[in-house]
Amino acid sequence: MGKAKRAGIKREGLSIVLDLHCHLFPDTDDGPATMDETLSMLYIAKEENIDVIAATHHYMEERQTVAEYLALWEEKYEQVQEFIKAEDIDLDIVMGAEVLISPFLAQLEGLESLCINGSRYLLVELPMLDIPQYTEDVIYALRLKGITPIIAHPERNHRIIKDSNLLHPLIEMGALGQVNTSSITGLYGRKIRKCVRILLEHNMAHLIATDAHSPRTRSPRFKKAVTQLEKWFGREYSKVLLDENPISVLNDVLFIREPPIKIRRKTLLFRRKAF
Repeated sequence: MGKAKRAGIKREGLSIVLDLHCHLFPDTDDGPATMDETLSMLYIAKEENIDVIAATHHYMEERQTVAEYLALWEEKYEQVQEFIKAEDIDLDIVMGAEVLISPFLAQLEGLESLCINGSRYLLVELPMLDIPQYTEDVIYALRLKGITPIIAHPERNHRIIKDSNLLHPLIEMGALGQVNTSSITGLYGRKIRKCVRILLEHNMAHLIATDAHSPRTRSPRFKKAVTQLEKWFGREYSKVLLDENPISVLNDVLFIREPPIKIRRKTLLFRRKAF
């Protein structure tokens, strides 16, 4: 088998479900340990009507080079593709990585190769407990390099949970926000569910993905989150988040987005009662 091909998605009246953040490959990071678990995740993905998965495994520059990550990704891709073909699973896998932010990330050799499906869009992870002081500098440097960073699951960052306005300057600089389906459905609790809704309401989240790690609790499920999104915002806005924006990322297309809105204290107080 050859290398993973860059997928192009054309919309012809049919809805296409894209999962742009998923830890799918076996024995690669903290995702599935075995190929059987990976296959179970693929079956769940098809039950959830997912058509394309970006295999975005953790990348930390102090642990491996970009070349080493790409070689491992390609090796695992080949293995999974054999099973997909044997099991006749109708699903595409595309390139990606979840890159931990670091002071000199923009200077990393070969960084563009870690972008989703060969696009300009790079999934960037913040530490769970903090927002490093250098974060804005890194976002600025990435933008100068022509890369659009997608902040992975900001609703799970402890500082953003306490003050969601901390995400505002990053989005204003051109970053995007990606929130997890499991955050929308309440898997991580009421505080994170409240945070994700606030970010969506204030134009600080633009993409929905599963961040799946296994066929168990953190599995690649979409349907329940879609139902909740439509209850919150209606079908039109949900379609932008679930369909139009992800397709733009996959096809390396710039998309129009509303400017981020700073959150007023009244909104935060109201949400305590609403959830």
